[in-house]
Amino acid sequence: MDHKKNMLEIVKSRHLRVGVVGLGYVGLPLAVEFAQNDVCVLAFDTAKERVAKINSGENYISDVNTERLTELVQTKKLSATSDFKELGSCNAIFICVPTPLDKFRKPDMSFIEEACIAIGKNIKKGTFISLESTTYPTTTEDFVLPIIEKESGLKEGIDFWLAYSPERVDPGNKAFSTKNTPKVLGALSSDGLIIGKSIYQLAVDEVHTVSSPRIAEMVKILENTYRLVNISLINELALLAGKMDINIWEVIEAAATKPFGFQAFYPGPGVGGHCIPLDPFYLEHIAKKFNFDLSMIHTAGHIDLLMAHRMTVKITSALNRHKKAINGSKILFLGVAYKSDINDERESPALKIMEEVLKKGGNVKYHDPFISKIETQQGHVLNSVDLDKERLKLADCVVITTNHSVFDADFIEEHAQLIVDLRNMIKEASDKVYKL
Repeated sequence: MDHKKNMLEIVKSRHLRVGVVGLGYVGLPLAVEFAQNDVCVLAFDTAKERVAKINSGENYISDVNTERLTELVQTKKLSATSDFKELGSCNAIFICVPTPLDKFRKPDMSFIEEACIAIGKNIKKGTFISLESTTYPTTTEDFVLPIIEKESGLKEGIDFWLAYSPERVDPGNKAFSTKNTPKVLGALSSDGLIIGKSIYQLAVDEVHTVSSPRIAEMVKILENTYRLVNISLINELALLAGKMDINIWEVIEAAATKPFGFQAFYPGPGVGGHCIPLDPFYLEHIAKKFNFDLSMIHTAGHIDLLMAHRMTVKITSALNRHKKAINGSKILFLGVAYKSDINDERESPALKIMEEVLKKGGNVKYHDPFISKIETQQGHVLNSVDLDKERLKLADCVVITTNHSVFDADFIEEHAQLIVDLRNMIKEASDKVYKL
């Protein structure tokens, strides 16, 4: 059988079945995009709770429209399962599983490995496979490919096609979604690139092809490392500016008037989310195999790792100026999401600062209208409290860690005793307002 010709005919008629492995912030929006473009989607996840929610039309990702999801489930365009044997019924499979760091801050490839084993054991000939999980360059050809070929007994480029296409999800972004964000795609074979592009075009507006998976893998790392380096730079300058009694926000505003050669980055308590805090460690991991020292990226990562401690020092100093110790003080954090107006606390700097304050004996509470409950890395479980003027008055220090648009800066400033503003919500510093 001519697998390429057969697949292109299936894609053209939209009679293919797409499998999405991993139903998180990347996988579920991708599954929905395919399904709402008249493609049958079967989504896979080991978490039975997620599977049950999808099959009942219940949404848990803020970037996904709940009514649309429910309709797709009811019309049987989208369903979910934990039975990975069903991968054999799919013509195309997208791997969207987590890629965290382990306790030694090395890439944890276990989720990708498990997905690849399941795919290898169950795929049929003529299947297109694309890895979307963030990882280090060479993963697709040196890690993913051997597992799938070993488990399946099939050969890439002959029996199946393998590609890499980095996810570019930006939670909470109202302008750019999975559909209208250009997709970068690199495949191991020319046929795989043609087939992959034709499939992705069923769900996204633009596909930009590159010459290999390792190019596509490096694209993802470059995008986020670029942001890390620049955010770390402005955070370090902000700390220096504070010591020099210089308003860094006014500096950035003035610099941004230059119509060329400058892009504004803004300081904050540290970077969060799955990508920016982790990607440099993926790159460092593979760079060591080539005996290459990434000194600039290492420094940027180090600056970010120190931000939580430096913000804790800032809180301690503010309390000291008001003749209070951090030990025993009531400290109210406003916002634990890693950025504004989302319900995602992954790698949030707020959690890291709260953990340090707890270690120093602070009595910590938080309010976040998007996140009702959190657990820190050290196992502290906290529930969001209501925000009112009494809560603000009772706090010895209010720390603004996330600039949610629903926060009323004037109300907070009016009723709080002491404020440490790490997000520039309150424009002017004063005896009771301390800024980053």
